[in-house]
Amino acid sequence: MRKITLLLLTLVLSNCKSTKMVSNETRNLINSQNLIEAQDWINAQNFTVDTPDNWRPVKHHGYVGYTPIKKGNNHFDNMVSVFQFQLKKKPSFKKFALARKKDNYYSSQDFQLVENSKFGDTYIYITESRSYKEYKVYFEHNGEYYNYNYSSLKASYESHYEEAMSILKSIKFK
Repeated sequence: MRKITLLLLTLVLSNCKSTKMVSNETRNLINSQNLIEAQDWINAQNFTVDTPDNWRPVKHHGYVGYTPIKKGNNHFDNMVSVFQFQLKKKPSFKKFALARKKDNYYSSQDFQLVENSKFGDTYIYITESRSYKEYKVYFEHNGEYYNYNYSSLKASYESHYEEAMSILKSIKFK
């Protein structure tokens, strides 16, 4: 039994390797490639947004987000994203937007309906967890459903709020 334990311990410890260091040159190449791919995704969207000068696009989860976070840091700490839902079966927009409220499991959530906004009737959810705060807007355009989401660490939410809202206000359809 002792030999088996020693053998297992040896195998486990011998398979523990440190992660390979990525050179700055490789990291820059990866960042450049991600920016090119993000730009391709931006060009394929049926809408445009204007971002503040200090914000940059990032590619994630199949769509483009925008962040003021410098390269190399976690862009999920402060991000705006706008995307079109690809739905096979579409309920009414109201039913769809109200169902999003049920999808959220946060410590607090505020909900409001804004009628006749720039995008028609919009549903806004402001949610908070222990460390994050989000401002989510659901809207419809030409029968398609969209989501705008500003997500941030609570500590920096207010410092980027106005810039994030300027992106929401800048959405234009092609």
